[in-house]
Amino acid sequence: MQNCVSQNAQSMNGTAMSKWNNISSKIGATLRISDEGILRALPFAAWLSLLALVSIYTSHSADRKVHEIEKLSEARQELEAEYTETKEKLTDLSLESKVLRKAKELGLTAPTERADKIVVGE
Repeated sequence: MQNCVSQNAQSMNGTAMSKWNNISSKIGATLRISDEGILRALPFAAWLSLLALVSIYTSHSADRKVHEIEKLSEARQELEAEYTETKEKLTDLSLESKVLRKAKELGLTAPTERADKIVVGE
């Protein structure tokens, strides 16, 4: 009984294999590429290869630019922070009370009279 089942399985397997071989041989016969066919397809394959290389180059170039933009953005943020700090210090130092205090330390006093206006005629 077991022998009969294994023979039946082998015959089914053999039938499936023969169908597959038959189909693959038909497809292979229609898809055979001759030397002339390869030579005809070579310029197209070269064109596709060139397009792939250009695509890769542009992708890498875009990545480089993104990294450069990130570095410049960080530098801009640092300079912006430095500008803000310097502007705060300048505002603090230019307050009238601080200027008067520094002037008093140097022995300077505030003027008691207003300055005269000078008019220049043409």
